[in-house]
Amino acid sequence: MDKAITFLGFAQRKRAVVKGVNAVSYQKKASLLILCSTAKENTVKAAKSLSKKLHAPLLVSNEPVENLVHKENCKLIAVTDMNLARAILENVGETFSILEESEN
Repeated sequence: MDKAITFLGFAQRKRAVVKGVNAVSYQKKASLLILCSTAKENTVKAAKSLSKKLHAPLLVSNEPVENLVHKENCKLIAVTDMNLARAILENVGETFSILEESEN
């Protein structure tokens, strides 16, 4: 199992994961966004826009995001804990790839 997925699990237990495009769009800050590779074009555009707005890196998950966070039809999540987001980024393996870097 990928270490990044383990850290994502820690973030979920800490309640530091916001699930869904609409919920993420209401966030004032996020440290990392994760997009599903099966997301449609409009969702990808929204994720890129949110990545710029929140100054957060955007990862694409090869594993369906809904399986990672146990929420049906979820295509985008935000990790709000900076330390866990950094740990996920440092352990990006086969499951995730970086789509957009943050401008910080």
